[in-house]
Amino acid sequence: MSIRNILIGVSGGIAAYKIPFLVRILKKKGFDVKIVLTSSAEGMVGIDALRTLTGHPVYRERVGEYDMNHIRLEEWADCYLIAPATANTIAKITHGIADNLLTTLFLSVTVPVLVAPAMNVNMWENAATQANVKLLQSRGVSILPVGEGELACGVVGAGRMIEPEDIAAYIDLGRFDSSLNGKKILVVSGPTEEAIDPVRIITNRSSGQMGNGLVRAAIARGAHVTMISGPASSAVPEGCKLIRVRSAREMADATFAELESNDAVIMAAAVSDFRVENESGEKIAREKSDSVQLNLVANLDIAQEIGRRKRKNQRLVTFALESGGVDRAFEKMLRKGSDFSVYNRIDESLEKATATQTILFADGSEPIELYNCSKEVCGAAIMDALVRRL
Repeated sequence: MSIRNILIGVSGGIAAYKIPFLVRILKKKGFDVKIVLTSSAEGMVGIDALRTLTGHPVYRERVGEYDMNHIRLEEWADCYLIAPATANTIAKITHGIADNLLTTLFLSVTVPVLVAPAMNVNMWENAATQANVKLLQSRGVSILPVGEGELACGVVGAGRMIEPEDIAAYIDLGRFDSSLNGKKILVVSGPTEEAIDPVRIITNRSSGQMGNGLVRAAIARGAHVTMISGPASSAVPEGCKLIRVRSAREMADATFAELESNDAVIMAAAVSDFRVENESGEKIAREKSDSVQLNLVANLDIAQEIGRRKRKNQRLVTFALESGGVDRAFEKMLRKGSDFSVYNRIDESLEKATATQTILFADGSEPIELYNCSKEVCGAAIMDALVRRL
């Protein structure tokens, strides 16, 4: 189903102040947006700002404001997002309570529903809330992950609504299902850094955006995701177990430590092929020499070593960023022992929000071409291919 019209139900959590930012992002992506507010949300967000940003009336609970447009909201929407979804609102929609426009619409819409929880950590971890979330998921409602950190109440923990950029990226995926429920997916992403001295490094131009798209696509399908990330410039999605590394050797150690417990490994990282053999323990002083000689030695090929170690029922997905064409990418896939590989063209993928890719399969299946797609869309296509092989 193609999603164009997004209906957002805003309940009375402090995170409601982020909704204008979300609307702006969605509008830039080409979505049309309408807003429904509960009475408790009205004091949390600027109604005039929402009206201006959406270009539509803001639908509220005031007597006398109901008209046929309210009834037609369910017919207009392609997706219903409830954000922020407080513990109270989650409890209501779970048990069929329709005491305001937001909850009434939940019972009447027939389109995909996404819920972005936002509450105190104790409320989020309460057995009643967790039971409600599981029941909603069993009915096909997609529960977005929660963020961790300092909450509005000052407590540190899980329960924060994820950032508007993350919510918009999940909507961009266009689909949610349970095809990876119970599966554990390891995504290795981002660049690595190899030290020259305590100040200078050798690195590459990987942004980590592709890894983020893969993480979101796996979470959207119900997987438990571990992400090993080098020092990427893009923010890591909420909802995954995150392991941060810097060098190729740190990335290798972390990957092999997680290898046994995962059903699939997606090696999307841009790992440095070489490191500096003569790394200096002190900053190299420029005035002492007009030139510096660096001896480079090869790092371990992590993907190839995974291919050697992986179990028979494990799946390995590799990436090939090449200027040498698809034949070289196919040869690398076979050499590394991966089940399939994603061939990226350097001039059409590196440091961009979109990518042109070819998914190559070791079993000889027809390649899949992805042209100028967002990293979220690419991640979804790659995850679909992985689902078929798991």
